Amino acid sequence: MIIVAFTFAAAIGAVCRALVTDVDAHFNRQMYGTTAVNVAGSFLLGLLSETSVETLAVLGVGGLGAFTTFSTYISQIECINREGTTTNAALYGIGSLIAGIGAAYVGWNL
Repeated sequence: MIIVAFTFAAAIGAVCRALVTDVDAHFNRQMYGTTAVNVAGSFLLGLLSETSVETLAVLGVGGLGAFTTFSTYISQIECINREGTTTNAALYGIGSLIAGIGAAYVGWNL
């Protein structure tokens, strides 16, 4: 049963991420969508930190693992860097990381 729940949660997480990034792409601000899903996912994972192992596996790893996107985050840092704005790439990378850790901390404390 956990495998079915995991698969279902992952499917929902992936669809939600696609919806957010599609809306973001419509407004030509693709970095904001990736940052939004990663920070929201970090916050929600913080909220789940005190749940059972099964819940954490299904919702945290399955759902939020599919919702968040580390690979796109790294690709965007590289893209910004290739455009010759190393400072902006570093600011985006560090800012997103700090926002994600902060969101997880807030969720964990709630």
